[in-house]
Amino acid sequence: MQRIKYLDGLRGIAILLVISYHAFGGDGYKGTIYYGNKFQDLLFFKYGYLGVQLFFLISGFVILMTLEKSKSFIDFMYKRWLRLFPAMLIATFLIYTTASIFYERPAGIPNIHSIIPGLFFINPIILEKITNIHFPTMEGAFWSLYVEMFFYIIFGLSYFVIKERNAILLLFCLFVYSIIGLFYPLKLSMFFIHFGWFTAGCLSYLYLIKNKKQNKIILYLSITLSLVCLIVNYKFSTDIYNMKLSSIKFFTYGIIVVSLFFIPIIFEKSRYFIGNRLFLFIGFISYPLYLIHENFMVSMIAKLQIYNIIPEFLLPILPILILIAISYLISKWIEPFIRKIIVISLEKIGILKYLKD
Repeated sequence: MQRIKYLDGLRGIAILLVISYHAFGGDGYKGTIYYGNKFQDLLFFKYGYLGVQLFFLISGFVILMTLEKSKSFIDFMYKRWLRLFPAMLIATFLIYTTASIFYERPAGIPNIHSIIPGLFFINPIILEKITNIHFPTMEGAFWSLYVEMFFYIIFGLSYFVIKERNAILLLFCLFVYSIIGLFYPLKLSMFFIHFGWFTAGCLSYLYLIKNKKQNKIILYLSITLSLVCLIVNYKFSTDIYNMKLSSIKFFTYGIIVVSLFFIPIIFEKSRYFIGNRLFLFIGFISYPLYLIHENFMVSMIAKLQIYNIIPEFLLPILPILILIAISYLISKWIEPFIRKIIVISLEKIGILKYLKD
């Protein structure tokens, strides 16, 4: 199956939303950025974090493409790991070795324990419970990778054991379980709070690719589920994280973000706009850019603001351009090189054939 280009454009939009949130949407990282939350109510900045939910919808869509090309659960997990690990390794090395230079990092200076959760894609909270060792956060943005990997394990295993439709149904049931957990204490319920987004993405794939747009009910189910996810996300954000959100603005921007995913599915001509060169380029570098942007950007803004030369609103531009350039180098050359070395090494020691069988 050919790569669906406009999905890269959506990835580009998603990362731009997330970057805008970290640049303008927060509280200035407790004084690290002087302008604080002055600009958070402009445009969509305060709600740019919903770009992560757009990533989740995309992941739910493309995961079925990967599963259909996989021979087994092990083969599937190997493909996912090979896709995610090289950039994570590079980002971890880059962050760890330069943290003392960018000491303004909101996440602080990482220690040797900080590198483990990211490299193993395991939530540090789980690691701490298992080992009784504290694992400081290296990058706040890594949290979504822990969610993604957990989703891959649950859904990938289910796909090969109980088949596609039942696996999607299981995702939905786990999401319902997490909703109940918002009102009544249920063990592990919060681990599945984002599974609704993945389920909606899967349903969209069934509608567009497998069903060839014949059964509109699948599309309506996917859209409805995405709107339910927004409601759950609002309650989760306000009740659990105590975020101060305007319900009107949240759902307005939330519906816009959800629409960005569904409009190109329904209206093919819109794919030309979402798949334009700029969004495709940003989408191409979106993964390493997501991994490294937050603390590097904040630290660079903190260094630039001291000179009082650049207007506050323009301070993030230079750091973002620098991070885009670094992410391009990673995506274009360093990441493929590391991936090639990994594959060759696994082949030489005789493990690769077992992973692919």
